Amino acid sequence: MTEFLAEELDRFCYWQTERESIRVKKEEYKLPAPWTDDPILQEFKFCQVFREDDRTTRWFRTHIREPLANSSDVIMATIIFRWFNFIPTGRTLVENDLHRNWDGDKAIQLIRKQPKWVTGSYIIKTPNGMDKVTGVVDCINNVWKDKDWITKRLEHDKKEGTSSLKSAWTLLRQYPYMGPFMSYEVVTDLRHTYVLDEAEDIMTWANAGPGAMRGLNRLTGRPLDFSHRSHDWNTEMQELYQIVIRRLPAHIAMRNDRVYELRDIEGGLCEFDKYSRIFKNEGRTRSIYKINNLPEVEDLIEGESKYGKSE
Repeated sequence: MTEFLAEELDRFCYWQTERESIRVKKEEYKLPAPWTDDPILQEFKFCQVFREDDRTTRWFRTHIREPLANSSDVIMATIIFRWFNFIPTGRTLVENDLHRNWDGDKAIQLIRKQPKWVTGSYIIKTPNGMDKVTGVVDCINNVWKDKDWITKRLEHDKKEGTSSLKSAWTLLRQYPYMGPFMSYEVVTDLRHTYVLDEAEDIMTWANAGPGAMRGLNRLTGRPLDFSHRSHDWNTEMQELYQIVIRRLPAHIAMRNDRVYELRDIEGGLCEFDKYSRIFKNEGRTRSIYKINNLPEVEDLIEGESKYGKSE
C-alpha cells in the first residue's frame, strides 16, 4: 500500500472541496465574486473538479457529443473537435457539418477566417513547417482515412464485452501527433458515448500525465521530477481514490449529476500540483483569474459565455 503524507492528503482534499464550492456559489447560488477567501483560488485559474463542468466540455457535450452519442459519427467528431478544442472553431465545424463529413480543404478555408483557431489550454503539436490550422487538419486527415477501421475495432470490443479506456487509448496513440495526452482527452469523452460507456476500467484506469505524476510525488514525498514510466502510477491513483472518496463531502462524492471517477483523481492531481506550487512559493502558473474580466456563463447547458466586468 502506498503511504500518502497526511498534510499533502489534507491539501488535496481541501483543493477539490474548495474548487467545487466556488462553482456552486457562482453557478447555483448566483453569488457575486469572490466566491472564496483563498487568495490562490481568487487569483489563479484552476480546472473544475469534474472535467464535465469545464466550459469547453459543456459546449462540446451539448452540440456534438450528446447529439451523436449513439452514432458512430461521434468517434471522429470527438477527435476533430478535441484537436482544436476551441468553441468558436467548434461552431464553424458544426455549422458546416465538418464534424461529421470532414473536408480538410474546406476546414482550412473556413477556420482561417477566425482570429484564433485552437485552444490555449494546452500545447497542440503538429508537423513542422505548417501553420496551426494546416497542421491540425493534416493530423485529422491521417485519422479520417482509417475511421471505418477504428470504428470497427471499438465496436467489436463493445460487442465482445471487452471494451476498455486503456485499449481505446492505445489504439488512438498510434496516429501521428495524437500522443498520450490527446488520446486520453478523446477517450475521456468517448467514455460518455455508446463506444465506451461500458468500458471495464472506468474506475480502475487513468493516464497519469506529467502534472498527475508531480501531484503523486507531492503526496508521497518523492522528488518532484520523478517520472519513471515503469512506475505503477495507476495503482497509486486507485489507492488515492479509495481514500479520497471517503473524505470528500457528499455533494462531491455523491453528486446527483456526476460520478466521481478515477479520471477526476488524475485531473485533480494536476491542479493540486499547480495549487501546491503556488502555496509553497515554488513558482506560479500562467493562468491568471482576472476578476474584472470574468466569463459570465449565460447558459450552463449550452456552455456559452460572454466576457465583461463582474458585477
